[in-house]
Amino acid sequence: MTTKNTDNLREQLIAAVLKKRKALARAQEIVVRLIEPNIQQDEFISLLCEIDPHNYADIVEERSINKLCGYPLCSTALENVLSQKYKICARQNKVYDITERKKFCSGHCFQASEYIKSQVPVTPLWLRDKEMKPKFQLLA
Repeated sequence: MTTKNTDNLREQLIAAVLKKRKALARAQEIVVRLIEPNIQQDEFISLLCEIDPHNYADIVEERSINKLCGYPLCSTALENVLSQKYKICARQNKVYDITERKKFCSGHCFQASEYIKSQVPVTPLWLRDKEMKPKFQLLA
């Protein structure tokens, strides 16, 4: 391999690493922003294409730790959070793990968040510039 090819390969590799770092740093900024209360719908939808499912899970988790509903478009404070991990439904004879559900103020917010989470792209953040931006839909 010639020196010119090696230098070109090295430059491409450095550019790719910098692009990845920039995308990850931007995703972290978005996580920090979406932890805050009073997020506007337009802003929320515009930021979703720059995060991945792991980032969205971090947002939900951090909001619930801060005693806010895990759904970023809801600013309701979480009060009287159940300490139990499971709920028993005698009618259906089933046991449900409610660990995730406890991070939300209502069933609607939980479902709306799950709906958004299912739409968040799984493609690595630094490769998304080659894709069309998805059209996110909110749960009515």
